[in-house]
Amino acid sequence: MRNAARTLALVSLAFSTLFAGGCDVGLPAGRTPHREGNRLDMNDQLKLKPQRKDLFGSRATGLMEPQPGTVAVGEEPYPYAQNEADKAGAGLKNPLQPTPEVLAHGKFVFENVCVTCHGPKGAGDGIVTALFPKPPSLMTQKVRDWPDGQLFHRPMRGQNSMPSHSRQVDQNDAWSVVLYIRQMQSVEPVAPPAAVPPAPAAAEAQAASPAPAPAAAAVPGGK
Repeated sequence: MRNAARTLALVSLAFSTLFAGGCDVGLPAGRTPHREGNRLDMNDQLKLKPQRKDLFGSRATGLMEPQPGTVAVGEEPYPYAQNEADKAGAGLKNPLQPTPEVLAHGKFVFENVCVTCHGPKGAGDGIVTALFPKPPSLMTQKVRDWPDGQLFHRPMRGQNSMPSHSRQVDQNDAWSVVLYIRQMQSVEPVAPPAAVPPAPAAAEAQAASPAPAPAAAAVPGGK
C-alpha cells in the first residue's frame, strides 16, 4: 500500500508539472498573436479600446471625445476674447506672490517656453527670430505699464504671430512667468519703443501729389 501511495503521488506530481508547463507555454487564444495559455483571452473582449475601431462603426477609434462644453475638474475656462486685453487687465489680478519659489518656477517656465522667441532677457531676440518676425521687447515702457492681467492675457489668447499657449501652459505657470518678467523689468534697462515701419516712398509721393486735372473734351471744328 505504501508503494502504491508513493506511485500515485509521483503520477499526480507528473501531471501537475505537465499541466503547469502547458499553461506556461500556452495555446493560441483570441484574435491577437500572443498566447494566453488554456484560458480565454480576457484582454481581447468585445469592448471599447482606444486603438480599436468603435464597436458600432460610428467612430474610427474607441477613444471617447468629451462632450461640447465639458470642463475638467479644477479647470476654469479663460473668459476673455483675444481682443479684450484691456478688459483682462482691469478684471484679472495675479493670485501668486513673488516668493523665491514662485519666481524660480516662473524662470523655469520662461526658459522652457518663452525664451526661444523673447530671448533670455525678454528683448525679443530669441533664436527663432532668425526665421520668424521678431516680437517686441518685454522691457519697453509700454509693457511695463501694462497691468499684470493684460500681460497674462497675451499668452492666453496669443498676439500677432504668437499663438495661444492656454493649452500648453497652466494658468498658474503663466502667472508665475508674469512675476518673473516683472523681476527682469526691475533690473533691466528700459528698452526703446518698437520702431514703426515707414510707409513706402511711392505711396507717400502719391498721397502728396495733387490729382491731375481732367483733360478738356475736344470740340468739333474748334481751334
